[in-house]
Amino acid sequence: MPIVSVSMPESLLTELDEFIEEHGYSGRSEAVREGARGLLEEFQEQDFDGKQIICVITTMFDHDSGAEATLSKLRHANEDLVTSNVHSHAGDNCLELFVVEGTIQDISSYVSRLRTITGVSTVEYSILTADQSVLA
Repeated sequence: MPIVSVSMPESLLTELDEFIEEHGYSGRSEAVREGARGLLEEFQEQDFDGKQIICVITTMFDHDSGAEATLSKLRHANEDLVTSNVHSHAGDNCLELFVVEGTIQDISSYVSRLRTITGVSTVEYSILTADQSVLA
C-alpha cells in the first residue's frame, strides 16, 4: 500500500487522535482511509442522474481569516448555480449560507471548492430534489 503524507493543524490532529482512541481504530491510517472513502462516496449514494437538485450549504469561518472575500468571489463566479446567500455571525465566527440549484456534479464541485478555502472550518449541506424529499 502506498504511503501518503498529510499536513493538518495540530488541533485537528489532536481531535483525530482522540476520535481514534474513543472509537477503537488501530491507528491514524485506518481512520483517514475511512474518511477518504466517505468523502469519495458522499455524492454517489443517491440516484441523482438527470435530476435538478436544490442544496442548502452552510459554511463557518473565522472572520479574520480572509475567507469572506474568497467566498464572495466563488459565489460571484457561480451566479448560475447560487440562487441566494446570507451572511450571519455566530460568536467569533461567521456563517455563510448558500442556496444552490443545479446538477449533482455542479453542486459537488461547488461544495468541494468551499471546503478548500483557507479559513473555512465547516461545510455542511442538505440536498433536496424537486419532490422536496431530504436526501442528505
